[in-house]
Amino acid sequence: MAERVTVAASLMACLLFSPFAHTAVSFTGSLKNLSVGTRSSIDGKSYGSNLTRLRLEPGLRRRDWNVAVVYDLEALTGSFLESPEFTVFREAPDPRYWDLQSEVHGSGNLAVGQQLYRATVQWRSPVGDLRLGRQQINWSTAWIWNPMDILNPVSPLQLEPEERIGVDALLWDKAWGAVGRISAVYAPQHDPDEASKAVRVRRYIAGVDVSLMAGEFAGVDKVGLSGSGSVGGIGWRSEVVWSDSHETNSYWQAVADLNWSFQSGVNLALEYFYNGLPVPLDQQDPGRLVVTEALYASRHYAGLLVWQAVTPFWQYRVIVIRNADDGSGVLYPRTTWMLPMAQEVYLTAGVQLFDGGNRSEYGQLDPLGLLEAHWFF
Repeated sequence: MAERVTVAASLMACLLFSPFAHTAVSFTGSLKNLSVGTRSSIDGKSYGSNLTRLRLEPGLRRRDWNVAVVYDLEALTGSFLESPEFTVFREAPDPRYWDLQSEVHGSGNLAVGQQLYRATVQWRSPVGDLRLGRQQINWSTAWIWNPMDILNPVSPLQLEPEERIGVDALLWDKAWGAVGRISAVYAPQHDPDEASKAVRVRRYIAGVDVSLMAGEFAGVDKVGLSGSGSVGGIGWRSEVVWSDSHETNSYWQAVADLNWSFQSGVNLALEYFYNGLPVPLDQQDPGRLVVTEALYASRHYAGLLVWQAVTPFWQYRVIVIRNADDGSGVLYPRTTWMLPMAQEVYLTAGVQLFDGGNRSEYGQLDPLGLLEAHWFF
């Protein structure tokens, strides 16, 4: 509801700018415009969309307390509003617990919405850090696929790789000696059976960053182990997660990664992803994709990620993915320029190209192009 977002934002503002909150107050923001063009995978018609997002980020730090807020006001235009994908997007249930997002205006050619993208209160207590609110909790280490990222899953083909939907949760995090941490999280849901609760232990052992995770996520028991390190100048990362939903057979997901950083500034990562729970294309609900729930149609995937900051003002990032079972694939290059201006202004262009048979996972998709302008103030 719009009233709930407004009230929550007002309470945060009162706390931030009250007479008691004069110790360290910050305020930043950004304005982004993202234009996308592609063809609907549902009715085959071409469409374009233009998203303009105003993001305001006030913050407060006072002694052992920290309040961080990220407020988004978004305007969406274009023929995307007439596409079946937009209908799916609009009707998909929001997986977050609190109702901190709402539609301000909706018509045939304009949709305006607002949300608290992030809103947290953190207390650095004697027994560890406690953080309550809408936040990102990422326990993954791999580059392309992230089976350990249970609470904030993201697709390798996401148009805004840095954006994650977030989770409404209470997180406890405490240092374990000089080289370790212990974390526990509880993310409520209106259906108690869908709530998530988990513990992670992280420790450096003989030069290897090791993490062990166990918990229940939306009714699915999960145990995960990850590690990262380097041997002979070659970096490696791995994740293995076992899941049991009590409704289907238990299954495994795993990632193995090798990565290199060259003196030229080129960074390269090779990954293999095993998915023990393939979901056939005809059984995938498009609504689940809207909330970034990771669904894969096959078991075996290979990926290549290359990125480089060519100059302080120009960088690129390329992802190549191959479905080893049906032979379909993706090429997803993005390049970003920073304009030589007093304010930070970034321009990004990218394209997603697909190949494979019409009934393959990626071959059924049409090319997609994007243009993005991002101004920070």
